[in-house]
Amino acid sequence: MRVSRFIFRTVFALTACASIHAHAQTTAGAGTVVVIPQAANIPGAFTTTIFVRNPNANAITVNVRYYQSDNALPPGDGTSYTCTPQLNVPANATVMFDLATQCSSPGAPDFGMIVLEDVTNQFTTQFKTNPFLAYSRTESPTAIGFSIEGFPAGNFSAAPASSPAEAVGLRKSSGAPHFRSNCFIGALNETVNYTVELRQGETGALIGGQIVGSLAPYHTTRIFDVFAQAGAPLSNYANVRAKFTTTSASAMIGFCTVESSDNLSADFRIAKSVEARDNRQSRLACYGMDSCGSTVSSVADPATITDTSKRNIHYLIIDQPDFVKCDLVSEAGGASRLNDLQMVIRGPTDTPTGTTKFVNPVAPYDAAPYTSGGLAQTGFYIYTGEKSINGGVASRWYIDVSLRIGGNATTPIKYGIKCSSGNGVTVPWLGASAS
Repeated sequence: MRVSRFIFRTVFALTACASIHAHAQTTAGAGTVVVIPQAANIPGAFTTTIFVRNPNANAITVNVRYYQSDNALPPGDGTSYTCTPQLNVPANATVMFDLATQCSSPGAPDFGMIVLEDVTNQFTTQFKTNPFLAYSRTESPTAIGFSIEGFPAGNFSAAPASSPAEAVGLRKSSGAPHFRSNCFIGALNETVNYTVELRQGETGALIGGQIVGSLAPYHTTRIFDVFAQAGAPLSNYANVRAKFTTTSASAMIGFCTVESSDNLSADFRIAKSVEARDNRQSRLACYGMDSCGSTVSSVADPATITDTSKRNIHYLIIDQPDFVKCDLVSEAGGASRLNDLQMVIRGPTDTPTGTTKFVNPVAPYDAAPYTSGGLAQTGFYIYTGEKSINGGVASRWYIDVSLRIGGNATTPIKYGIKCSSGNGVTVPWLGASAS
């Protein structure tokens, strides 16, 4: 019974990554390599069923790889169990399989990570270019269980000290219902060097000490009762965050669970970072600058206007609805040409070289401080409007930078652009020049 309860808790806890990452994931969840961070085969207790959806007009073949957790019995060694046969998924269809029947096992209980991988293309078997979606359900014979989404492998990222990932809301209590928090780290196909710290939510004070370790590719590890492992003083805790950082640039899967040992109920949370090391969703993005945090253009590689009869057209992708603020910067000190420049933003429904200025939506977004820039303006601050703009597609918006009327026309005019936003934007790349 003791072993059974241990396995039960472990399986629930290890689902944390998937369940919480699902809340952080957009509906754009398809990929050609999809990760289900946790699956289980525990006879008489839990089994996992996986569903694979093929939205393509052609049939696909999907490889299944299963990697046992370091905390399972026997512990994983980073190599995949044999999982046969390959999944043949007809066009526009969904197939399902059980971990227990799809993958061999030296002996249950099993729990670990599944990687699904496209191996068939409609034209050739050499390229993995058919995106698909995946979902899993782990449950007991009486249908008590939990659901785990499949995530494109690229969703996971490193967490350097400058951009840590954090799981919030951890608890521990000595009285009923006896809350306990556990945290977990997983690696994909690279070694992950990690540090975990517990911080008080209100003050940021460190609780206990650091937990430091390293994981080889396709390994996962559990930090059972993370407060105890961190050497935290014996006490009740609430509103604690686990801060995950890595010294490697490889993708880390960090997550925690808060469970009640009285009834084995649990909830789960992924460790989230602000930008997820993804330039497609930078909350602070820049072009022609050595540092996005600075106030001057790049010394070595600024953007430049070399023909004052033309405007430079930059583009960036905005994920509406969002608030976006962009500003021009120029050279430092007396060399600044900021007063010779102006900028304006155009919406995604305009043509790349068009001239239609974006108009902020209705009140209160159509008055100061909201502005789309324009004559003699070196910045803009907009609310994009709701998702339905541009037919609901997150697409390119255009920023025009030009010489302002009455400005000094001596060339080159050096400048940079920096943008901040709520959902994140791409780098405002320079795309073209036009009259």
